[in-house]
Amino acid sequence: MDYGRVSVRKIVEFVLRRGDIDSRHTSNHTALEGARIHRKLQKAAGEAYQKEVSLKRQFTLENEDTLTIEGRADGIFTKDEQVVIDEIKTSEVYFENLPESQVELFYFQGMVYAYLYALEEDISEIGVQLTYYQTTEELITRNQRQFTMEELTAFMNHLLEEYHKWLVFQGDWRRVRNTSLTKLTFPYEEFRKGQRELAAAAYKTLKTSRRLFVEAPTGTGKTISTLFPALKAMGEESADRLFYLTAKTITRQVAEDALAALGKTGGEVKSVTLTAKDKICFLTERNCTPEHCPYAAGYYDRINEGLWDLLHHENQITRSVIEAYSEKHQLCPFEFSLDVSLFCDVIVGDYNYLFDPTVYLRRFFEDPKEDYFFLVDEAHNLVSRSREMYSATLNQRTGATFEQQLGKEHKALRRLLRKIDNHFALLEEQAQTEKWQFKHQKLLPEALINQLYRFAEKMKEWLAANPSDPGEATGLSYYFEVLHFLKISELYDDHFETTIEVGYQGTKIKLFCIAPAPFLEGMLEKGKGALLFSASFSPLDYYQDVLGGGGEALRYKLPSPFPPTRQKIILANYIQTTYQQRQSSLPEVVNAVYEMVKAKQGNYLVFFPSYQYLDEVVALFHDLHPEVTTLIQDTQMNETEREQFLARFKENPQATLLGFCVLGGIFSEGIDLKGSRLIGTAVVGVGLPQMNHEQELIKEYFQETRKQGFEYAYQLPGMNKVLQAAGRVIRDATDYGVVLLLDQRFNTPRYRKLFPAHWQHARIAYNPQRLQTELQTFWQQQKAAD
Repeated sequence: MDYGRVSVRKIVEFVLRRGDIDSRHTSNHTALEGARIHRKLQKAAGEAYQKEVSLKRQFTLENEDTLTIEGRADGIFTKDEQVVIDEIKTSEVYFENLPESQVELFYFQGMVYAYLYALEEDISEIGVQLTYYQTTEELITRNQRQFTMEELTAFMNHLLEEYHKWLVFQGDWRRVRNTSLTKLTFPYEEFRKGQRELAAAAYKTLKTSRRLFVEAPTGTGKTISTLFPALKAMGEESADRLFYLTAKTITRQVAEDALAALGKTGGEVKSVTLTAKDKICFLTERNCTPEHCPYAAGYYDRINEGLWDLLHHENQITRSVIEAYSEKHQLCPFEFSLDVSLFCDVIVGDYNYLFDPTVYLRRFFEDPKEDYFFLVDEAHNLVSRSREMYSATLNQRTGATFEQQLGKEHKALRRLLRKIDNHFALLEEQAQTEKWQFKHQKLLPEALINQLYRFAEKMKEWLAANPSDPGEATGLSYYFEVLHFLKISELYDDHFETTIEVGYQGTKIKLFCIAPAPFLEGMLEKGKGALLFSASFSPLDYYQDVLGGGGEALRYKLPSPFPPTRQKIILANYIQTTYQQRQSSLPEVVNAVYEMVKAKQGNYLVFFPSYQYLDEVVALFHDLHPEVTTLIQDTQMNETEREQFLARFKENPQATLLGFCVLGGIFSEGIDLKGSRLIGTAVVGVGLPQMNHEQELIKEYFQETRKQGFEYAYQLPGMNKVLQAAGRVIRDATDYGVVLLLDQRFNTPRYRKLFPAHWQHARIAYNPQRLQTELQTFWQQQKAAD
């Protein structure tokens, strides 16, 4: 079998990399900068120096398998009648501070080039020179080693033998995978209403390498209806890999459940769920250096053995599986999950693994060599998440704290920190003179950015030389903040504004991305096809616009699969919840919520646009109706507390339970309280985001570019929160319940046009008596139907 081509760097790093994970040893200069330095050194070497020499050779392995190794040697020259391969490397770290394993890896790459060239030219002995360029002080270190052809042959035989077994494993697995997926059947006895149509639309989209935006109401079964056709298409060699991207842990669990169900019907795929580094780290306080973490020390000495063990025993690689094998082989669980992803057919993880410009999976997306499918779940969340990903904040206080922790002996670094601090001091002085606390501008702070580049270079050098300094933790945090700021500055264009905020917590400069659509589209283009879907994706043209759909993307909207008679939508047209009317309408809101829970014993949720508003209603509700058991969402809840909150919503409760929550929070979407665990929801207000400087910038931008500033900045994001909260009630065909919309604005044309099709039967209550009657009528009808 012909296993195609592999680069020199890839084969060497996979088989021969050794040593530790060390967060201090990451380069911050770009590939362009590295190429510039290469050209500079190559030019200085003289005319006899051959630069960028292409070398390639096909090797015959066991069982007549073939593999082509190819690459470009940085340089080849002759010295004292001997040919020398020059391997150029650049970094901010001083040569003497490089780990020995890193230096050896550099030589290993040079040795492969030496072998390829020696075979081609029939040379019995050849030299390998390592030219190392330290970027901050432009120091050049050159070391040379000699190799005979016998030594290089033994080296290459070992390299090829080790790599071949992985190629055989991958080739065998791909055949197993594709055979199983071509025979894959839908894992349930029958399709829900709309599922077959969605699966067909998804399949056609991916087979024709297009992009589809889908609104499919809660209960459609979006996950299985997109995964199933995507895997079928992948089994037909339409793609090499599938990425299932989500915003929340709970939706990743749904994807895992769907993959498990498909596995039971014969679908042989290897999947991995990626968990955030902070969540999966075994340490109490994460510190990714070999001195502090035993799972980072010697990681690359053990990784391939761990991979081989895991891949030969597991197909569905969930968080618990990763943790078990990480403990067994003493491996960092986060890095282990990333490394195993290279061998997986399905990768389940957060949006940031594709879209975030700082942390996206470079191993897949830097220079794609494969065809990918992207499935983006609950994609309405990507609007706000992408603004966060493509924005960057620099906090004056963090840099000042680091400077205070630095010893006086670190003069050069302290000098750079003071220069950065001077920029902030000038802004504070300007703010005081001109009497402003917030300012925005189109221009980048170029002078500051130039100082940050100098700081980043010096900081890289400092981290390598001072591994145990008391200021290391603060410095590392600030260093990453600076690197992210610099990365975003490289993307900065007319989709951004620079904001400056002066306050008691220090001065902050933010590169605020108002419209990240072009960047999202650029990342989606790295895939062969994409499905973006949500239960609340109206209007579809808005989401296609703000999420980088491009003009050629397709749209598809499914009706609700459930009978409308099982859900009662009631608009309380007599309640006003605008900011000016909130205090006067508090009794009416409390009464409406009480009428909802009084009409039938059961579990209910009520959602508010802010914690302050929630607190005001809770206080009055407790005074008037102390007999009702209530739960209140706290501002800071960990995973255990969230689970405990949801666990209180039991099947067939013996008493009424009322939960008070916030719109857009952890309980307003992604939770699945089926059957009698939840029979009613009230939404107070139309969910408008809080007015602030950034929302106003969004409004101004889209008013100028689309003539829809208020809609894009406030109305549509707010209505999405409302739809999500209301969608907690009906989860499958046997559910029933009520949704109260407590704001007269819901009955205006501006909002009625945004109602989904299954809300068109909504009833209007013009007074509390009518609300009471509508509720009683609904529950009487359900009792009669049962």
